[in-house]
Amino acid sequence: MSPLLTVEELLALRSSGSPRLLDVRWKLGGPPGPDEFRAGHIPGAVYVDLDAQLASPGSSEAGRHPLPTAAAFQQSARSWGLNSSDTVVVYDDNGLLAAARLWWLLRWAGFDGEVRLLDGGLQAWKEAGQPLATGDEPAPAEGDVTLGEGKLPTVEVDEVPEFVENGGLLLDARPAGRFSGEVASIDPRPGHIPGAVSAPATGNLGDNGRFAAPDVLRRKFGDLGVSDDRAVGVYCGSGVTAAHDLLALAVAGFDADRVPLYPGSYSQWASRPDTPVATGPAEPPLIDAAEARRRVAEGAVLLDTRSPGGREKTGPIEGAIIVDRDNLDAEFDFGSAERHAEVASLQTPIVVICGSVNGSGPVAQNLIGRGFVNVAHVEGGAPAWHELDR
Repeated sequence: MSPLLTVEELLALRSSGSPRLLDVRWKLGGPPGPDEFRAGHIPGAVYVDLDAQLASPGSSEAGRHPLPTAAAFQQSARSWGLNSSDTVVVYDDNGLLAAARLWWLLRWAGFDGEVRLLDGGLQAWKEAGQPLATGDEPAPAEGDVTLGEGKLPTVEVDEVPEFVENGGLLLDARPAGRFSGEVASIDPRPGHIPGAVSAPATGNLGDNGRFAAPDVLRRKFGDLGVSDDRAVGVYCGSGVTAAHDLLALAVAGFDADRVPLYPGSYSQWASRPDTPVATGPAEPPLIDAAEARRRVAEGAVLLDTRSPGGREKTGPIEGAIIVDRDNLDAEFDFGSAERHAEVASLQTPIVVICGSVNGSGPVAQNLIGRGFVNVAHVEGGAPAWHELDR
């Protein structure tokens, strides 16, 4: 069963029982979650304070959102009215980037009940024409749930280097600009953990704010090197959005329960004077021409970055958008009138092709550095593409 559920499934669940509905409204830098909750929430929901209830106090030694203690988390869960046999449905208003933390924590703490997440969150509820409640909800009766810790794997800061050196794949769920170090960081040193690969959590979502389809997510993570028989770990800035990548792995059909979370994440790593930091954008995945054609057939935008002479020599590619690789600032600036309208958002799947990877690779890497989260380029370039027609 998918950890996600639709509004229709939530309504059916509510008609047949009383799921415990938890609202994890939180964004880095605000606005304050309690105010957003009072302004409108799903009727019967209980507000969960991520900073106060889903984390211990932050520090440079432990990171911004260390895991809560078992005792503190159990106390919080009981204050939400949570009982051991409950079915829990979690949501937020930001693509489940915060709600995924609670989904992971409950399972890490050994909660026996079912934990689901409302795909699309509060926006999906509103789009379905469902009512909102305002103000504060009555405090629920104290729950009786018993929680512990350590039921899902974690990796600690001193274990990270060995994890990578032994061939483990470390996914970084932060935006690409923070991974590369090109965007100002709230952490002491910009960049990423050496050996990590960029896997922005926002890339798990489609343009409608819902999760991408399982097969799309499976290809995305497969391109990054994820497989059923490889050790994989996940981190982010403070251990919150990393849970979103874990959720996406589960939706994609991987065994996410074997994938450790690095709780201290980059906020802890970058605060230590003895840890190395790498900078620079992620390497874009290289795919063969057959895979490129399949992606384009499924809706990816094909960008032809060849020079006019190269296109004349090799021949045009039907349906491809001609891109001037020397004018990327205008062609992919969302504030520019020259921007390609086909590239609607940073979530738009993109395939870059040139005469060879020497031309397509730098363009694909440039787009990743701009925040595009689903970019690949074609091995063998246009000659390999045309060879499929022969």
